[in-house]
Amino acid sequence: MKLFIQSDFPFDAKTAWGIFESPEFETRLEESTGIRCEVLTTEQKGESTVRRLRYTSNSELPTIAAKALGTKNLTYVQTNTFDPTKSQLTWAVDLPMVGDRVSVGGTTTINDTASGSRRVVDGDISVRMRLVGGQIEKAVVAQFKKSMERAVDLARDIAKEQGLT
Repeated sequence: MKLFIQSDFPFDAKTAWGIFESPEFETRLEESTGIRCEVLTTEQKGESTVRRLRYTSNSELPTIAAKALGTKNLTYVQTNTFDPTKSQLTWAVDLPMVGDRVSVGGTTTINDTASGSRRVVDGDISVRMRLVGGQIEKAVVAQFKKSMERAVDLARDIAKEQGLT
């Protein structure tokens, strides 16, 4: 299943990345979405920063998805590789409780436009579980979209508060 979200901002790409990568953003995102983020590791690889993060949602999954995953709340580990020279974040999600039956990954780019910048989240989710795979894909995509849309609103709020717009 495809995951695609495009958002425009009235500020440049460098400002957008600065907001999305800030501790203030992470704290406020957790408060507004109920998704807790824990940094597991951070390392530098050339120009890129690689971070492994554990996300835990306090919202319960739909019953069928919870039963298949063996947990009521979605918990996953995400590896983010941010390359500032490409203005791109490559991300891959690992759902430890299901092993290789689920794959989630994609890229987030933010590029300058004539009126500011555009953020594009382009990813895919695939669940290889008979009978419940489609249900799980829908639940996970819905959770991601909700979180990403709230992240965009929050970035706009922070920019406004900091006088960047």
